[in-house]
Amino acid sequence: MRYKLLAALFVALLLESRHFAFSPTISKLQPTFMTISADTVLFLDCDDCLYQNNWATAGKITDSIAAYTARLGVDKQKAYALYQEHGTCLKGMLAEGLIDEAGAEDYLREVHSIDYSDIQPDEELVSILAKLRDDMPTWIFTASTAEHAQRCLQRIGLSASLKHRGIVDTRVCKLETKHSRSSFEAAMATAGCMHPAVCILCDDSVKNVKAAKAVGWRTVLVGFTSRDTGEKIHCEEADFHIESLRALPEILPDLFISN
Repeated sequence: MRYKLLAALFVALLLESRHFAFSPTISKLQPTFMTISADTVLFLDCDDCLYQNNWATAGKITDSIAAYTARLGVDKQKAYALYQEHGTCLKGMLAEGLIDEAGAEDYLREVHSIDYSDIQPDEELVSILAKLRDDMPTWIFTASTAEHAQRCLQRIGLSASLKHRGIVDTRVCKLETKHSRSSFEAAMATAGCMHPAVCILCDDSVKNVKAAKAVGWRTVLVGFTSRDTGEKIHCEEADFHIESLRALPEILPDLFISN
C-alpha cells in the first residue's frame, strides 16, 4: 500500500510539472509548492511588470532623468549607472552627495512628467486581476512615486478595477529602493503584516527579487528578457518565473476567486 501511495504521488507531481513545462509563459517552477494562507499579502511592482512595452516608458523616464541630472553635471551614462547600482538614480545621487533631500521632491515631480502613450490598455490583464481574491490584501509596490503608478494604472485600465489597498512608493520607503531591506520593512508596516513569509512580491527586477527573498518574502520574477543585454534572465531566488502577470493564475491559482 505504501508503495502504491508513493507511486500515485509521483505520478501526480509528474503531471503537475508537465503542465508547467509545456507552458511558454512559465520558465521556472520550484519543486516545493507555495502555500497561500488567510494572511497572504500580494505586492505588485508597477513599471515593466503591470505593463510591458519593451521599456519604452522606462526609456522616457531615463531620458527625463538625464535631462534633469545634466543640470547637476551628471551625464546620461552616469545617471543610468547610478540607477543600476542603487536601484534609482535619485538614491544614487543622494548617496554620492549630488543632491540633497530638499531637492528630491522637485526631482521626483519633474522626472515623471512624461508622455504615457506607450502604455496601452490591457483588457486581458484587467480581466485576470479583477478575479484576485477580495479577502487578500493587494498593494502596488514601486520605487517610483504614487502619482506615477496611478497614471500607469489609468493607462492600463486598472485604476478602477484593481482591488488594491494602496501604493507603497519611494516616499513611503524614505527614498530607499527595493535593493534595501528597509523598503520591505516599510511595505510590511504599511500593509500591517508582521511575518515576511506571508508576503508575495511580483517584480521584473532580479535584484529586487533577490532582496525580497533575503528578507523572507516569496517571489515571482516577471519577464524573460534583460533590458540591458536582451538575453534571457535567470534568478535562483525566484520561486516562480513567468513571462507576464497574465500567467499568475497558472502558478498561483489560490490567489484568485474560484470559478
